Order: sequence, then structure tokens, then C-alpha cells
Amino acid sequence: MSKVKYIIAIVLLLTGTIVISRMVRQSKADSLKDAYTGVVTVQGMVAQPETFIRHITETGTLTGNRESVIAAETGGRVMEVLVDVGDAVRKGDPLVRLDDELYRLESERAKIAYDKATMDLERLERLFAENSISQSEIENVRLGAKSAEVGYRMALKTYNDATIRAPFAGTVASRLTEVGQMVERGMPVAQLVDISSLKLNVQISENDVKYLTPDAPATIIIEALGDTMEGKVSSVGSRAIPGSRAFPVELRLAGHDRLRSGMFARAVIATAPTDSAILLPRAALLPDAGRTVAFLARGGSVAQKVTLRMIGSVGDRVAVDGLAVGDTVITTGNQNLSTGSRLNLVMVQGVQP
Repeated sequence: MSKVKYIIAIVLLLTGTIVISRMVRQSKADSLKDAYTGVVTVQGMVAQPETFIRHITETGTLTGNRESVIAAETGGRVMEVLVDVGDAVRKGDPLVRLDDELYRLESERAKIAYDKATMDLERLERLFAENSISQSEIENVRLGAKSAEVGYRMALKTYNDATIRAPFAGTVASRLTEVGQMVERGMPVAQLVDISSLKLNVQISENDVKYLTPDAPATIIIEALGDTMEGKVSSVGSRAIPGSRAFPVELRLAGHDRLRSGMFARAVIATAPTDSAILLPRAALLPDAGRTVAFLARGGSVAQKVTLRMIGSVGDRVAVDGLAVGDTVITTGNQNLSTGSRLNLVMVQGVQP
């Protein structure tokens, strides 16, 4: 008998557990249904176009105003490297000196030949003036003197080229040779960069490039420094980059002791305030899986999510693409909405639809 009671108790327990589980599931379903069908009080505004300043944002890498790999103009053994990385140099300062003894001797020999040819020419010019020599003889002497001059100037240039100098003022970015190394003509010996001003080259899409003009102001954000600099557009390309629908745009900014060529930067370029677009308060915009979205009130009572693109700003309001004039945009109370949420709409701007 006790065994029968035990079995009955187990059956009743299992039955109760099943009933309770069904009740819990039904309660959750009812709660979700209530949450979905419940009316949410929100505030909204009617989208209307306004004039704004378009902001175009692109990234790039800073480069110096001038950057050059300095190469040897003649060959020889490196005798001295006169600069190190980070050294500031002026135009004409020596960077590397090659063994120039043979070049010096060659230039002296060429100078002797040139001096002799010059003296011979002066003597024979007097004879030609006295009609003592023919026209062809004086012409040969003149050509010989000119050839000697060219030979001397070439030898002197080769001698001077054995000392490799900075072609412009800047900073040594790298030294590419060492004492004792043999270098040939055209081999690099150092890299020089002028960061008195810097350039930022970016690629602007065909949809945005039409808004840009030279001298348009820009804010340059230097990620590594956590700082911003002022710059401006210096040139706008007239031909798209091959294989893309983007155009090259160059910006310039003044040099700074913290700026370096090669730093990553983001440019925010401002256009003239002549464009017209719909402006929304920032609270109306929400992040959503890498997108920017907002909610519309369809028929004034149902929420609908839309994806937008931010294209500029005026004060604390954002200009966007993706809305039509007359759309009712929810500005507050949008954090817990989803498409299909029922709304109790309170208009804060415009007329309730």
C-alpha cells in the first residue's frame, strides 16, 4: 500500500511541475507580447531641409613638404658620414664625403689645360687681328679653348660632387651608407625630409569631391598625438584614381615639433554653408551594428527603423542623408524601440501628422 502511495505522489509531483512550467512559459510569452504591443511615449519632429556645413571625412598618412632620397652623383669610397638621423641641415650642408683625391688631381690637370688653351687663344687672336693667320686656324683654336673649358668644368663638378650636400633644408630621416663603403653613381646615401610644413593626401569619392574647392578649411586629427591641427585643401584632382571612383585631394598644414612624416591622420573638411539637408538632434541618432540609424513614426503610431548617413553638422545638430522631407523622426524615447513598436507621439517641432 505504501508503494502505491509513493507512485501516486510521484505522478502528482510530475504533473505539478509540468503545469508550473507551462504557466511560466505562458507568463514570459505574455510579458514579451505586452512589451511588444505596449504603447511607448516618445517625442518627434517633422524633417525639414535647412542650410548646413557639409563635413567630408577621410584618412591618410602625413608626408613632408619635400622628401628625397639623396643619391651619389659620382662614385667612390665613403670617407666621412657627416650627419646622423634626426640632424637638422640647411641647404648646401655636406652630408657624405667620398674619397676625392683623384678627382681633385683631375680637376687641377683640366685647369692647367684650360689655362694654356686660353693663353694660346689670346695670342692667336692678336695674330688673327694682324691677318697673320687664317680664319680656319683661329676657329680651330677657339674650339680648342672651348673644349678645354668644358673639360675643366666637368672635372671640377666631379670633384665637387664627391662631397654630397643637402639639396634643401630639412631633417635627416635615415643614413643609407657607412664609412668604407664603395658607392656608385646613383646609389642612395641618405634620406632627407622637410617638415616645415606637411601634406596629407586623401581620396575623396565622386559623390563628395564636387563640394570641395582649394583653400577649403579642414581639421586634421592626429591619432598618435591625440591632438588636432588646422589645415586647408591645397589641390583637388581633376582625374579619378585608376580603378576607383575616388579623386586625389591634397591638404597642407603647418609644421609642428610633434608632427612627423608617416603619422596617420584623419581630415575633416568643411564645405561652404550653401548645401541644404535635413538636420536632426544628436539624440535622434543611434548606433546599430556599425551603422547610424533613427526611428520614424509611420502614421504617427508605429516605429520604423531607417539607416542614415551623417554628412555634416550645425552646432549640436547633425545633417543626414536617408530621410524625406515630411518624415516624422523620433527624437527622444527611442532607445528601447524596435520596428513595429506602438507609439504615443508628442510633437516637439512641426505639426503632428
